[in-house]
Amino acid sequence: MPIQRDTKRFSFFEKNYWKYYRELENEFLQTRRYVEFCEDNKKAYSIEFLKLYQAVCSEIDVIGKAMAKLANDSFEPDDRNNNIQKWWYEIQDEYLLTEGPFTYMNPGSSQKRFGLIEYKCVLADEIELQPWKNYRIERYKNKKGYMGYRLEGESKTPSWWSDYNKVKHHRTSSIGEEETQTNYSKANLGNLSNAFSALYILERAFMDMVGTRDDLSCFMDHSSLFVKPRRYTWEEMDELFASEAVKSRVK
Repeated sequence: MPIQRDTKRFSFFEKNYWKYYRELENEFLQTRRYVEFCEDNKKAYSIEFLKLYQAVCSEIDVIGKAMAKLANDSFEPDDRNNNIQKWWYEIQDEYLLTEGPFTYMNPGSSQKRFGLIEYKCVLADEIELQPWKNYRIERYKNKKGYMGYRLEGESKTPSWWSDYNKVKHHRTSSIGEEETQTNYSKANLGNLSNAFSALYILERAFMDMVGTRDDLSCFMDHSSLFVKPRRYTWEEMDELFASEAVKSRVK
């Protein structure tokens, strides 16, 4: 069954997920005072980046499971065995989003919509990112007859996600070893930027899919990292004010 547009679900998501995402964004933007967001600094790492890296990737897992539940009602978000491969399998072909600010797609519109894997975004008008590129999961039956999940063909797990798990579970080698190995440097600007773009794409896709015309045309809390500020056209302003007028009459 196709994902249905639902104002209540959109508002719930905006309140409980998007606002938290925007808080994470604001914290990330504060670090720009010390490390400029550019290609030359992609390997720069810090404790602040480490904190944000873990928070953002943890939220990716939360959002991914919520999206999988909406796409397949039999999916159980609280099942500890539901890792990224399982929830990604459920959402990889179900969610589409438009480029730029939120846009309501009218039936028959020629405006292109992008899948999660192909969507690109630009961080702070500097760094182009495609965090989910070439990541596809397939189901298969193992030798014991159980269904499992694995990478499809030549697909690869995003390197920023693999590095997150190294930072999370193996930040250093066992305490007490003479030569301590560390993954601390993987909490760098490059990986954090990709993680933020991956989370942004998931959040955008969810709201793009469930938002009604009014929800999306009136939405003003755009990302400060990935949406370049611009003036609205007269047509957009007319539509915005018309929508607000309708809401006022309803109240």
